[in-house]
Amino acid sequence: MGWTGSTPSGGAEGELVAVNIFDLDQEIKNVSKLKGKIALVVAKGSPKKGFDMIFVDFGDFLRAAGQAGAVAVIGGQGGSKASGMNLTHTGILGFDADFAIPVVSMTAEDQGQLERFLDSGVAPRVRFNVQNTFTNGPVDSANVVGEIRGRENPEQVFVVGAHLDSWDLSEGATDNGTGSASVLAAAEAIVRSGLKPRRTIRFVLFTGEEQGLDGSFAYVKQHQAEMPNHLGDLVLDEGQGPVKEFQLGGRDDLVPSFAPFSKSLMNIREVKVDEKVESGTDTLPFSIAGLPGINMNQDSPEYKYTHHSAVDALEAVKRDVLVQNATLMAMTAFWIADRPERFASPWPAERTAKMLRAQGQYELLKAFHLWPYGDLGSGEKKGPE
Repeated sequence: MGWTGSTPSGGAEGELVAVNIFDLDQEIKNVSKLKGKIALVVAKGSPKKGFDMIFVDFGDFLRAAGQAGAVAVIGGQGGSKASGMNLTHTGILGFDADFAIPVVSMTAEDQGQLERFLDSGVAPRVRFNVQNTFTNGPVDSANVVGEIRGRENPEQVFVVGAHLDSWDLSEGATDNGTGSASVLAAAEAIVRSGLKPRRTIRFVLFTGEEQGLDGSFAYVKQHQAEMPNHLGDLVLDEGQGPVKEFQLGGRDDLVPSFAPFSKSLMNIREVKVDEKVESGTDTLPFSIAGLPGINMNQDSPEYKYTHHSAVDALEAVKRDVLVQNATLMAMTAFWIADRPERFASPWPAERTAKMLRAQGQYELLKAFHLWPYGDLGSGEKKGPE
């Protein structure tokens, strides 16, 4: 897995011990049992928390397991089993987080065999040789930015984006080559039309999304003084399937004005509209800033196989779907930037914090040290001490 540690040179082995992903609090309490052992993450019973918080707890477990002297963990991304035949999947295990313990994804077939051994009372020994290298310091990276300046209000900016980085198991075609290609195609389509929008459309290929939305968080930080003049962002980043839904990043006030536009796309396909926040892509920093981080949610049933795997290659991309998605991106971007009235302005901090809490984002953001609003939005008022 990305940003995880190594075994000693030449490898290491240990007896296999099951760890229940649905009861990580208890597993952390009993983590001493893993000294010199290899943990196999299994799912027994029913989850007591949502996936996001299990993902947070998994990072805490990995730190505890490493400190307890565990050899390695077979756990995949967030403790999930690999999807597909003979596939493994990589990925991070926290926002900008690295772990000293080696964590690996194993094919579902092999992991199932190990689980059956344990269920039958047999504790096999497993040997791993994982050699990862971390740099000694930061590595410079950059967003790729271009824009079409607005004809009337060029200082007002709408961002259209996708992330350029990917994992090197394959070509990154569906994560996120399709999104990056759509951004470039949308920019080209608008330029070739000869039409200039009222406001500026800024096209951004974000870097570092796969490490924790680094590029989009950096963009918002670097443009902090200009955020009052931003309208939001529009992102495509969920596979190779057709767009099925515009998620407006918590801005329920924009649904009534967006719905008629979405309805006008019916000759292309039906695309629904809601106010949901998508926290797993480059929409999140804009939503945290009180702007509509608009996610172009896709119908991608095959994405669970291509996601961060060796089959994320060009043959997984459907040309007609890619053309359609790029068309929808171009039309949406131009409509938002060219409206007579401004589409959106940032919400104040109190309202944004209240929205993020209502959208179930508070615990996740706080756990990953991304929550900027303190007690705002909680409904609790502190008196003088």
